[in-house]
Amino acid sequence: MADPDAQQQTTRQPDDLRGLPSYLLTRISHRYTQAVRKELKGMNLNTSSARVVAALRVLPGLTVNELCNHTISEQPTMSHALDRLEKNGLIFRQVHKDDSRIRQVFLTDSGCAQADQVWPVILQMNTKMMQGITDRDRDITMRTLAKIFENLDRK
Repeated sequence: MADPDAQQQTTRQPDDLRGLPSYLLTRISHRYTQAVRKELKGMNLNTSSARVVAALRVLPGLTVNELCNHTISEQPTMSHALDRLEKNGLIFRQVHKDDSRIRQVFLTDSGCAQADQVWPVILQMNTKMMQGITDRDRDITMRTLAKIFENLDRK
């Protein structure tokens, strides 16, 4: 059963921007990105490239479209990032075995080594974000965020 208070909360203007989940999520994302960018500075990777390398370490063989979805990038930005990563010997593209129009992207050995440097930064930032939050509240937060994502992803 729908919560009538929740419906009312979404239809009236908040007294403070912090009353908007979208505002908080955007601010959190921006602060997270700034912190990760600062930590990655010495690795010769920008945020976009770091996201690609990290994603491919966990999900090898993603297509360009899948990478766009997982790394929150637009197609032109992704193409430039992949060109740079390929030029630097961190990735290679391969024709999909079932569809010659599709290219899958994989990390090279150097790319895997780079990803192994990126992942601790990502994990450290995620740990920092959740400091002082009980395990129970972390579980609730993760379920809530997953539901928000599902609501927005629903067509």
